[in-house]
Amino acid sequence: MPDLSPDERAVVDRARVELDGALDDVRGRLLTESGALTVHDKPDGTVVTDADRDVDDHLARRLVAAFPDHGMLSEERATRAPDTRWTWVVDPIDGTSNFTCRLPYWCVSVALTLDGRPVLGVVDAPELGRRYRAILGRGAEVEHRTTSADGTSEVREVRSPLQVREPLDWRSGRNSHVPVMLTTATTRHARAAGLSLNPRVMGSTALDLAVVAEGVAAGSVAMIPKVWDIAAGALLVEEAGGAVVTIDGEPLLPVVPQQEQASRAAITAAGPTEPAIRELAEALLRR
Repeated sequence: MPDLSPDERAVVDRARVELDGALDDVRGRLLTESGALTVHDKPDGTVVTDADRDVDDHLARRLVAAFPDHGMLSEERATRAPDTRWTWVVDPIDGTSNFTCRLPYWCVSVALTLDGRPVLGVVDAPELGRRYRAILGRGAEVEHRTTSADGTSEVREVRSPLQVREPLDWRSGRNSHVPVMLTTATTRHARAAGLSLNPRVMGSTALDLAVVAEGVAAGSVAMIPKVWDIAAGALLVEEAGGAVVTIDGEPLLPVVPQQEQASRAAITAAGPTEPAIRELAEALLRR
């Protein structure tokens, strides 16, 4: 995607500030209500809570109020992509099953797209005290939030730029300590594929992509992600020097106007380079 114009950069800079404020608004509630909400079943068999819907409502109200010409695309709201140049792509809680069980691996994932391509991506993991951010052409960073030693204040530290791991030999036992973020289905084939990395099945695609961008994990393979699962995380990985590839199916990005997204999914992998992560993913998917 071409570099942003000065006017477009100004929009993205303002959007980052507004989004940070909106995420801070809901952070306390999410931390309080994790594991303490009634769970509802959705028609597709996944679960949703009142927090998912309330967070989605709050983000929509605040972002649309600040940017009335922007569209919204969300797992819990409008799942058909709007016909707008600027569109927010929102997953109010990615990892809802973890959230409902008080397992702290979940996040809020928000991307701002321009002509269908992410230009701002934020993955906020309140329980982990991490907020990952990326802006097209400016790299990626993570803000760590911790409590001071005396427990009286919050300490914030930003680490920038993020950098994905260098390609490594995923068959070598020397790398058995390095995590790779997988799904249950791909993990079943790990031994037959000769995988020597340390497989992790964590339950949040967006956060998996963030830890790949951070250089923590060697890569990730997601079997059935939707566009709101990957939009922010994909930009994080790419701005950290990595690659995001579609292994099977039509790519989820760029977002196509008026295209229904609820029924669309594609096997998506992320890692240091396209050849490296494609080789690993295809070995894990081989039947």
